[in-house]
Amino acid sequence: MNPKILASLQGLCRDEAAFEELKQVLASEFDHLKQEIERANFQVEQQKTLFHVITRLREPIDLETIFQSTATEVRKLLQADRVGMFRFDPDSGWDDGEFVSEDVDPAFTSAIARKVHDHCFGEQFAIHYQYGRVQAVADIYNHGLSDCHIEILSQFQVKANLVVPLLLGSNLWGLLCIHQCRNSREWHSTEIEFVRQIAEHLGVALQHAELMAELRAEIQERQQAEERVHNLNQGLRQAIIELKAVNRELEAFSYSVSHDLRAPLRSIDGFSLALIEDCIDQLDPTGQDYLRRIRLATQRMGQLIDDLLTLSRVTRSDMNFEPVDLSKLASRVCTNLQHQSDRQVEFVIQNGLVAQGDTNLLQVLLENLLNNAWKFTSKHPQARIEFGCILQEGIPIYFVRDDGVGFDMTYSDKLFGPFQRLHGTQEFPGNGIGLATVQRIVHRHGGRIWAEAAMEQGATFYFTLEEAEI
Repeated sequence: MNPKILASLQGLCRDEAAFEELKQVLASEFDHLKQEIERANFQVEQQKTLFHVITRLREPIDLETIFQSTATEVRKLLQADRVGMFRFDPDSGWDDGEFVSEDVDPAFTSAIARKVHDHCFGEQFAIHYQYGRVQAVADIYNHGLSDCHIEILSQFQVKANLVVPLLLGSNLWGLLCIHQCRNSREWHSTEIEFVRQIAEHLGVALQHAELMAELRAEIQERQQAEERVHNLNQGLRQAIIELKAVNRELEAFSYSVSHDLRAPLRSIDGFSLALIEDCIDQLDPTGQDYLRRIRLATQRMGQLIDDLLTLSRVTRSDMNFEPVDLSKLASRVCTNLQHQSDRQVEFVIQNGLVAQGDTNLLQVLLENLLNNAWKFTSKHPQARIEFGCILQEGIPIYFVRDDGVGFDMTYSDKLFGPFQRLHGTQEFPGNGIGLATVQRIVHRHGGRIWAEAAMEQGATFYFTLEEAEI
């Protein structure tokens, strides 16, 4: 206390004893005020350190930098010998880990990257730290710690320590460790509370780091996806170029078929006919039979060429999408079929079926399906052919159904292949090109086609004219 103030107070006192008593009271009050000032200064420094930690959380800096600067500031404020961040190995059940960041007095060895194994921690203590336990040990040799715990702390020259959990969300990620290595130390409640607050903010930093890692992973994944899309687009462009080249070759082939092959076929057929008309008497019955077979073969080849060209035109023709009255198209086809024969066939056509598509192609589609139904019911004295539509999950599914000979579903995978037939030509005429044509028309409209049938129980062909999962 200031000597001048003491001299003034001594003059006011009655005797020396009263003065001594007053001096003791004032000294005590002075010490109390001094402690309060020190505590206030410590709290100010605490707030500054917390402010720096919180400020860094808002900056785009990495977790390692946040850990390192926080360790340095906390060690300086608490005047500790070591401040370190200990991380548990994720798959060790909290029994193994290492220090990933620290600030340490040069007089003591570094704890960085030194592996620590404590077989007791995960089983006995981890759950308590996960719920916020704080351990404040003034003297590791007089605190009732287990021998294995004392042995681990001794490796780092620890005499006293303060340990607070570092939580990532609700999971125990690691520990914030304050080490006193020179001597034992009593930890004040203000120090404990300060370290606990620091640990809470570091937990926020851990969550930010995890979110940033997830964000970077997502960005990388998107970049890789964009690269894959780019590569696919390049492949698609190359495929389009190659497809155009193939189409040009197909067009050239079609031209060759329609002109170059037809001429020799016409010659073969024409001269065969001339032989039949002019020289039939000069041939024996076997020769005449061979000649007729030659004519039939050339005519069949001509029909096959026509079918190939039809299939090619269906694939390559331009499409004009517009509303198409399928019911009217089907009625027209059925009327034409009925005029060809006096067979007893009942046609059932659902009214008002309108679809969006190419009129010419859809007419070809219905002609093929209805002609097939007409053909494969021809051996029944009475028959029923039906054209209609059902809705499935809002998608219209059109169908052509008959009660004819049907087919074995075992071979249904061959139905739509060009020149694939499930019945012999002697039994039912045709080249097997109709259903292949139908399938291509359906695919060009973005739909799909399939069939259900049984032997001698008829067949039903279903098709859609838009993309749908059936």
